[in-house]
This record gives sequence, structure tokens and C-alpha cells, in this order.
Amino acid sequence: MRFLISVILVINYWVVLAQSSNITSYPIGYPDTTQSVIYQLQHYPTPRYYPNNQLLRLVNWMNPDYMGGRGIKGVNNNKAIYNAYEIQKELITNWNYGVVIPNSGSAFTGPKVDDTPLYIKLANENPQVPLHVVTFWQQISPKKAGYQNFKRPTILTSSLDSNLYIKFKFNGKNQKQIRFDFPDSLIKIDGYTQKFYLNQIIKKLTRPINLINENGEEPPGPYLLKHLKKDTVMIRLKDSLKIDSWEIFMAEQKLHLRNAYSDCFMKEIPELKNTQFTIYTVEGGPIDRFNWSVMKKSMTPINGNYYSTPDFYPRWAKNWKDWMGAWHGWKWIEVGRKTEINDGDKLFSPFIAAGWSKKQEEDIRPGQWLGLLKCLSVIGAEFYYVGYFSLSSPFINPGTWVWQAAMPAYAQAITSRFEDVLREGNVLFNEKKQPIISYRTSDKHVLVTIRKHQQKEKYIIAGTYQPFSNDSASTPEIKTVTIPFNHQELTFDIRKQGSVYVYEVVKDGRTIFYQLDTWHESTHPDYWSKDFVFEAEVNDTPLASEDIYTECDTIHHYHQFTSFVKLSHTHKLTYQFIPRDSLHTPTHIWIRYRGNGKIESTLNHQKADCTNLKSTSHWKWAAINLKQAMEYNKLQTMELKLNKGQLEIDKIYISTKNQINLP
Repeated sequence: MRFLISVILVINYWVVLAQSSNITSYPIGYPDTTQSVIYQLQHYPTPRYYPNNQLLRLVNWMNPDYMGGRGIKGVNNNKAIYNAYEIQKELITNWNYGVVIPNSGSAFTGPKVDDTPLYIKLANENPQVPLHVVTFWQQISPKKAGYQNFKRPTILTSSLDSNLYIKFKFNGKNQKQIRFDFPDSLIKIDGYTQKFYLNQIIKKLTRPINLINENGEEPPGPYLLKHLKKDTVMIRLKDSLKIDSWEIFMAEQKLHLRNAYSDCFMKEIPELKNTQFTIYTVEGGPIDRFNWSVMKKSMTPINGNYYSTPDFYPRWAKNWKDWMGAWHGWKWIEVGRKTEINDGDKLFSPFIAAGWSKKQEEDIRPGQWLGLLKCLSVIGAEFYYVGYFSLSSPFINPGTWVWQAAMPAYAQAITSRFEDVLREGNVLFNEKKQPIISYRTSDKHVLVTIRKHQQKEKYIIAGTYQPFSNDSASTPEIKTVTIPFNHQELTFDIRKQGSVYVYEVVKDGRTIFYQLDTWHESTHPDYWSKDFVFEAEVNDTPLASEDIYTECDTIHHYHQFTSFVKLSHTHKLTYQFIPRDSLHTPTHIWIRYRGNGKIESTLNHQKADCTNLKSTSHWKWAAINLKQAMEYNKLQTMELKLNKGQLEIDKIYISTKNQINLP
């Protein structure tokens, strides 16, 4: 009998695998994993950010407590926070996150060192890293701040004067919420409670708070529009203000309520004078959103731009293209971005999550998610609020979903390599002067986005092949697509994990075309290669476009092409990377080159080695011996310089293996 049960269990296990995506879309150990969150983050290949970029850091909305194992059997809350302290250190060091205090109201719960909560301690230890604080208006307790009559925020207190509420039916049940003319005196009780929470944090800080993000789901909401139109009090107020549009009236009233709340701390706490304030779901979305041009003024402009905060939570592979109820896919973003760009706001910062199902097979998988994030970057996403929602017990092992912390960093690192086009460019516009958010082809799986520098003929093109299920058999590794572009057709390859290209007409009239993300893979990052493949032109020192060349059979047809750098006697090529293979050390640098000359290679600024490369008129791989050892998990800097002769470099490959298949 036991044997029969074992056989059934094994069969069921493999049925699950067969029904799910390829096993490499899940962490090692699937259907669960024994690898800890910190182990995975420290062994994934690191994102390759361009040095000294100015991109705003990612905001952790996953709640590091749950990343540390809160709610998991055998992990108490204190242990979870100790774990999270180490996880946050890794995220701020290698993944471009800020330090986060996930809830201002509970900042002092959990373990402390010298009476300082661990997350505040981490922020003080790293003053160069931005500090993000999340506030939850609906979760405050005014009683804790001395307002004895209010255990809950005033906006949720149901026992006030009946004239303060609007009454309506929802799903057949009687409901009531505060009206849009709710008194400032009551709103300020909530605002001063939040001020109390923030002051407690500030007293322990030795550095500033860089960003405060408010949850933003408090009543009254835009869904009350149809009920407002029937409310005599609201009708009289609207008429007295001489506002024709109900949408504008509602947005301006909501703006007033939010400002009455946030002014209590943003304007009255001196230490917050340079702190940015943002709110969840302030955006130009198609339904149930307040007017963007009005409501954006509830937030702090960043570099002269209001960053919208839409929620991009498609959750399931089948929902990436449209939206289902509250779960928003690409179409939601497309509609909102058109509104925001037309209002002069070229950049944005979406809230993102690939899914938080109890069954990880239902969530969007890493490769598909990475492709979508890259397309968001090209239409203006400078940074992300990265979410995962641990809603109820039994909580999901965070080792199965921590990959969702890595994908936004991989995508943003690619953005750092076209930061000039991000900041000094915009999406293209059609003949009606409307923003083009995406370029659809005849294939419903294809998503393509384009951004252009305003002063140059320089474009960033991102494409991804998006499946509608987690059955990897339906997704090709590479798909060749053709789109209309600049009164011509442009052909190039895309992948599920996204393919991001630079297309530029340089000063001498040549066209160059090269890829920024060839090394990204479509699997779970547990399975990504520990080797390093660099396109020569994607380097870490400023490189003039005129030094880059592209060869292809037909202009504008880039299914097969080679882009390369003509190495200069005066200019070094620099590549930075962090070895993640703790067992092996690379012994060679492989270079794909053409020409004849002597190349000078330097690792970590030590004495240079010179290697003669034999003359060849065809592309050829050559090995350069590494005399210096590389340090595991430490930033390495490799420099290449032409010593004599003439050389063209296509690719650089660094491997820990003795036997390799050169790409």
C-alpha cells in the first residue's frame, strides 16, 4: 500500500511539472525550494548598471519582513526582521534598492539595537542610500498620538455626524463613506497622527528621509461619481464653485483632502523639506481614477516631472495584454501613459507585481515579466515600486518568489544604459500628434516600444514575445518581427525576456544598431549562466557612437548583424562585473576580434598584460590568460586598450569553465 501511495505521489508530481511551464522557470528545488532568499540573491548574476547613473532607486513594496520569512513555520517575527536586515543590505548593495521602512506606524516593532529599530539602523549605516518610508493613512491610530476619541482614522470612523457621509448601495448592500467636503479639522487629526509616527522615526535617524510613499487607497474614491450626481449636498457645492465637470469637481475636492492630510507632516516637519512625497495610483488610467492633471499636484514633482504611479499587476500570463477587473495589464498602462504624456509628464514610476497566487504556477514567470518591464522602461518608467503581497496564512515561502525582486533591477540596469534617451527623449507621436505607446504587429504575442532622443537620431527599441500561458512550449526562443518605422520597415529579433536595441544615425551618416541585453536569459535566475558575455559596444566608459560600427546584409534588416568597436590607442574599453560562482575562478578572457595588433588588458587596475593577436580578416576568438585572480562577490574592473596595430572587437567572454562553447 505504501509503495502504491509513493508511486501515485511521484506520478502527481510529474503531472504538475508537465502542466506547468518548463521547470527552469521556477527556482531550483521546485515545486518548493530549500534555498533561502539571501542565498538566492547572493548567487543570481547581478544586474549590470552603468556606473554613476542617476536613476532613482527601486522602492521595496514587498515588505522585507515577509521576505525574511514572517509567518513561515519556524520563523518568529524577530527572526524574520533579522533576516530582512541582511536581505535589505544585499538589495541596497547589488540591486539598486533604497532602504525601506515598510510602515511608519509599526517602525518600532521588532528587535532593536541600542533602542534603534534594525531598519533605521541600516538606514543610518548607509546615508548614501536613499531611505524610503511607506505610510498607510487607513492604518493609523490617532489614539496613539493623543486623540483619545479616535481608535481608527477619522476618515474610517462611522459614528460621526450623519451629514458627513454619502450613502449608497454597493452589491445590494447599504454603504456609507465620507463626503468630499469632509472637514479639514478632522482630516488634520489623521495628518497629525502621521506626523507623530514620522517624528518618532526622525528622532532615531542621523540622515534624511528621501521619499515618503502613501498607500493612497483611502476614501472617498472616484467610484463614487455616479452617487455624487444624485447627492443634493454635492450638487449644491459643485454649483457654488462654478465647476462644470463632475470629474474635475471630484478631483479638486479629493486634492484638497489629501493636501490637508499631507501638509500636516510634509510642510510642518522641518526635516522633510527636501523629501519627495508620492501616492499610489495617481495616474491617467481609463476608469476609476481621478483626473490626472489635477490629482498629480498631490505629489512632489521630481526633476520637474510628475511621476504617475499606476498599478501594473496583470498577475497571470493570459492577462498581460489587457486587464481583468482590478488586475491591470498593458492596455491599462497604454491608456494612462497617453494621458500623462499629453499633460507633459514623460516619466513615471509604476507599482509592479508578477503575481502573488498561493500556486506559483499561476503567476507570470520570470522571462515574460522581464520582457514586460523593459517595455515599461522605454515608455518612461525610471524606477519601480516593486510589490509582492503576502495576504493570508499559510504564507508562501519567499524563496519561491524572491526572483520578483531581481527582475526590476535587471530591467532598470538596461535603462541606465540609455539614460540620455530616457531623460532627453520621449515616445514617438502619430500623425494626429498622439503618443505611440506600443507598435503592434500581426502577431498578437508581440509587444514593441520605441523612444527617441529629442536632439539626435537615436532611438531605443524594446520588443518582447509574450505568451498567454505558462506553457513554455508555445513560446519561441527568438521571433523575427517587422514594424513600420520612420516611413520604412525595420526588422529585428525579439525574445520572451525582452530585447533592447539602440538604433542611431551617427554624424557621418552611418546607421548603427546594437543590443544592450544579449546576456539576459528567459529562465528563473537560478539557472542563468555564471559566465560573462559582453557586447564590446556595451561597455562601462563613455564611448562615442562614431566608434561603433554595424554590418548587415540589408540596411534596416537586422535579423543577422554584427556590431563592433574599432579599438583606439587613446581610449580604453572598461567592463565591470561581479563573479557569482563561488567554486571556480576564470582563467581566460576570450575576445572575438578582427584585424592585427597587440592588446593590453588590465584587471582591477593591476599591472597590464599584453597579448599579440594574430592577423585575421574574419572574426576569430582568441584567449587572453588571466594572471590575477578574481574575488568572489567583489566588483571587478577589466580594461582593454590597443597597444599597437588595428583591431575591431565584437564580443568579450569570461568563463569559469575549462571547456566552453563560444557564442
